[in-house]
Amino acid sequence: MLHIRKRLAVFANGWAIDYVQQFLTGVSEVATVTDTDVFVFMDFSAKDEYTKINIGESNIFRLPNLKDFDFAILMTNSFNLQEETDYVYRSVMESGIPAVSLEYVLNGIPSILTDNYSGMQELTRHLILEHGVKHIVYVSGPEDHVENTTRLQAVKNVAHENGLRIQDEDIIFGRWSQDPTKTQVIKWVDEHGGLPDAFICANDLMALGVYDALEELGYHVPDDVLVTGFDNIKVSRDMQPPLATVSRDWHAMGQKAMQLLLDKTEGSDIPTATVIPTNFICRPSCGCAMPEEAKPSCRTGDALRYDCHFREIHWAVRGSDTAETLYQNFKHLFQRSNWMEGNNFLLCLEKEFFRIQERDVNLKTTGYSENIDVICALNNGLARPHQTIGCRDVIFRAASTRPDPAMYIFVPLHNDERSYGFAMFSRNIDVLEDHYLYIWTRQVNMCLEQVRRNITIRELTQKLTNLSVTDVLTGVYNRTGCEQIAYPMLEEAHRLGKTSVIMLADIDRMKVINDQYGHANGDLALRTAVSVLRSQLPSDWIICRIGGDEFFIGGIWTEDIDPDRLIDNVTDKLAHESKRLQLPFLAAGARIEPCQFFFDRVEIFLHRSSEQLHLLLLLRPAQNLILSFAQRRAHSRHFKFCFGCRGSGVCRLPAQLLQLFQPGLAPG
Repeated sequence: MLHIRKRLAVFANGWAIDYVQQFLTGVSEVATVTDTDVFVFMDFSAKDEYTKINIGESNIFRLPNLKDFDFAILMTNSFNLQEETDYVYRSVMESGIPAVSLEYVLNGIPSILTDNYSGMQELTRHLILEHGVKHIVYVSGPEDHVENTTRLQAVKNVAHENGLRIQDEDIIFGRWSQDPTKTQVIKWVDEHGGLPDAFICANDLMALGVYDALEELGYHVPDDVLVTGFDNIKVSRDMQPPLATVSRDWHAMGQKAMQLLLDKTEGSDIPTATVIPTNFICRPSCGCAMPEEAKPSCRTGDALRYDCHFREIHWAVRGSDTAETLYQNFKHLFQRSNWMEGNNFLLCLEKEFFRIQERDVNLKTTGYSENIDVICALNNGLARPHQTIGCRDVIFRAASTRPDPAMYIFVPLHNDERSYGFAMFSRNIDVLEDHYLYIWTRQVNMCLEQVRRNITIRELTQKLTNLSVTDVLTGVYNRTGCEQIAYPMLEEAHRLGKTSVIMLADIDRMKVINDQYGHANGDLALRTAVSVLRSQLPSDWIICRIGGDEFFIGGIWTEDIDPDRLIDNVTDKLAHESKRLQLPFLAAGARIEPCQFFFDRVEIFLHRSSEQLHLLLLLRPAQNLILSFAQRRAHSRHFKFCFGCRGSGVCRLPAQLLQLFQPGLAPG
């Protein structure tokens, strides 16, 4: 009996990648020993992003059907949009599976919470009591965010305890990110004409923005002003000077979340809220000495490797314009180097990705198609064939082939709100380092946009080519198409020793039809004649309009073609169309001369050996439609008679074909 491991779904926003990585490491450690596969669905939506981009990012949360999973973790504290929280919460509640929420209280779902208050309380007391801070500016996260609210309250309460007050003007509301904070801090300093004693930041990224602002203004930390953060992300140790901050034990939180879910599935009661303690870490940005654990690291080598790898992806993909070429290019790329993607990797695209329509209306904006195109698949380092499989199946396929549990990270691929597909990384949590995953998805998205442009250029080029060789009115080849397509086909038949057949046809008295019945009816006569020929001639024969009412027909002769029956069919069809369309210049009757002519490489083979034949379509006003062969006497059975001249002595076949069937023969 096949053993099926437990399945955990984790939803996270990658902008909080530093603590997301730590949290997932803790989850993975417990999952490994409890035989659980971890499936992480990660987006990169942000408040300051273009709305359509956020739609494309958060669509990855719609990939899994939670009824296929045993439990779920909602890293709701990492979400930047309320829409993310609302959708995941609704999905969990509808599925009925056990779940926990991180740093966010949701009705009916147990929560794991950081003790935000005590950590910020300890930090604020340190600044006031140890460094004599009097004037504090709080660099805040979003005003309505529960974690930010708690941290701000801790700062206010400690300040009040020590006879200080945080004024409304001393609160800078931000977005948890670096660049907006820089702008806001520069504005605050300019408006207030100087610095406070300390900037207390709601997280480390905003502290980094404060550093940038102070550097631009010519100030130094901690000589001119103290700066602190919250979270203890990796970059905090590498900042100059290293950042004093509050540490949350994300690793322990991941372990705890996983253990709570396992306890729940075993029938144990679990608390509605579990609080994880925090602790303040002194570093030089608050005026303290550098502790040993905070020595800066150097990641220049990794940055260079990343850059090199991204260039490889760009050059591998940029020339692709079909699913097969994209597959081959990725295959060659990973054969050379898969150091970051790892030994197990999937790149999946919507089937409609390769079908270009105006404004990309064929690409989905909500969810994914039932079947998905697996463009690139690495399994234990080996490239797998390009294939199409069910979207739900692809999520679990990699896991089903592994003897041990693993982590699988899914990220969206898209252009604005239009979904391209998704990528999956397995057994490689290192892709979360230094926002590599975000940069990777952006790079691949740009490459895929180039692929779509390549497809568009290819199709537009094909359309232009088709227009140049196609008669707009009838849809058959024009004279240029005849020369570029029909003649080479006959040449190839000649080279292969196949028997060819050629017809020359025209509509007699076309001018009379146009003059008496109008050009619209004249056009209809042409389209009707072509429609009949298309329906009755072999599908691989080529029809070309080489003049106003003249047609060239060429094809390869096969033994199953009966000339008499073919002619009868054409005649009957024309008569039928004349009745159906009620054309004023067509009657129901028709008459046919049952003759046909054929070529091989040198000689003309005639159905009636003594006759040379020219096909005429005669559309006579108010008379019978007559399909006949004008008979011409041949001088010999060799190709000396120039058929199609209608006795005028002027050859109507191109010299190209005359030379093909009788070398050295001149037209006329």
